[in-house]
Amino acid sequence: NLSLLLILSGIDDRQLYGGPKQYDQFPIDKNHAFAMITELFSPRSKGTVTIASSDPLDNPVVDCAYLSDPLDLLVLTEGCRLGNEIVMHGVGTKNIVKGSWPSNLEHHGYSKREEWISYVKQEATTCYHAAGTCRMGKDGDMQAVLDEKLRVRGTTGLRVADCSVMPSLHSGHTQMPA
Repeated sequence: NLSLLLILSGIDDRQLYGGPKQYDQFPIDKNHAFAMITELFSPRSKGTVTIASSDPLDNPVVDCAYLSDPLDLLVLTEGCRLGNEIVMHGVGTKNIVKGSWPSNLEHHGYSKREEWISYVKQEATTCYHAAGTCRMGKDGDMQAVLDEKLRVRGTTGLRVADCSVMPSLHSGHTQMPA
């Protein structure tokens, strides 16, 4: 998920703002902005969740491993390049979009996928909802920590019933299977 926030010339006094929470500057002087998001629905990068200690009050160690698979970086950078090309050079938008917001950003001028690499590495976050951190599986599945009835193996009286039990991530919103 990578927001490309571009500025449009304003038509009236209303302001439209969208984008990740790290953007804390808003358009002024009757300018408007919109966010375009490039999302990776089927990432190949796989992170880990491990316990930090035997103390149940300690937070787990979460390593999302974003962009650790080279194909994820390739797909996101190409998605940004294509989306930017459509907005900056498309018939319906090329004379409306005036540049990036905040105005000090220069990514709207990129034309090659390779130019997006450092921007994506610095700014990319995720919008997908993690799953599979507490995998459910049949007896003999060494990756499964839960049995087919969602019981934690090796523990009595404990079940997990959320999207962490899904063995693999699907490409839709996790609220549906939850």
